[in-house]
Amino acid sequence: MRVTTWNVNGLRAREKALLSWITTHAPDILVLQEIKATRSQIPASIANHAEYCSYWNDSSVKAGYSGVGALVHRRFIATHGEPQVRIPDFDVENRLIELDFDAFTLLGGYFPRGEKPDHYALKLRFFESLRQFAAQMLQAQKNLLIAGDINVAREEIDLHPSQQKEDATGFRPDERRALNAMLAVGLHDVFRELYPNASGLYTWFPYWKGAREHNIGWRIDCIYASPALAARVKQGIIHTDEKSSDHYPLTIEFAEL
Repeated sequence: MRVTTWNVNGLRAREKALLSWITTHAPDILVLQEIKATRSQIPASIANHAEYCSYWNDSSVKAGYSGVGALVHRRFIATHGEPQVRIPDFDVENRLIELDFDAFTLLGGYFPRGEKPDHYALKLRFFESLRQFAAQMLQAQKNLLIAGDINVAREEIDLHPSQQKEDATGFRPDERRALNAMLAVGLHDVFRELYPNASGLYTWFPYWKGAREHNIGWRIDCIYASPALAARVKQGIIHTDEKSSDHYPLTIEFAEL
């Protein structure tokens, strides 16, 4: 089972790149963030893809802002069944989509960035709601994956040394504590567990010139797994050859459920 998360930074702008990437890699599940499109604006080539079923929490609250979705390969559905699709009641700004399969639940998310004070408060509440959601799932002994653009670098190893400033959005102590509190209910940061001491593994790059070329980035795109799923992880890949967005796609491969 291959699960990919990718902040495409505009689905319409990334249509050709996304379709090409799918043809090459064909993940079982592709979770998308920042689609920046209403349902009617999603390209038909993606929404009605011959090999994938698509599910959306589109940019209905604010045009051209946020929005998430998921593409699930028809071969996966043939084996695991059609997911029940929900928008969690703590969703804000079209940031979450929940897919409930028989064997596990996948929560795709585009976490708030939190640059302005009111949005930072929203971000901390968002993390707390997710912590409670994850705790309830794990207490019920359900398998859970959370995949998305987390917008927090968890530890110093997760961002370039030049970016390690405690007042930097995405690295402030409160938001790092909020992320760690969510993981502490029993979730595994599976990519970091695969490469515990490897630095320079980044998924997002600032917009200023030369950041990507000099690998001055942040690891903020992640997949977190409950224990039974974490035990099935085989490999993790940051697709550094895909440069159409400011984020790289991230794939985690699991042994078959």
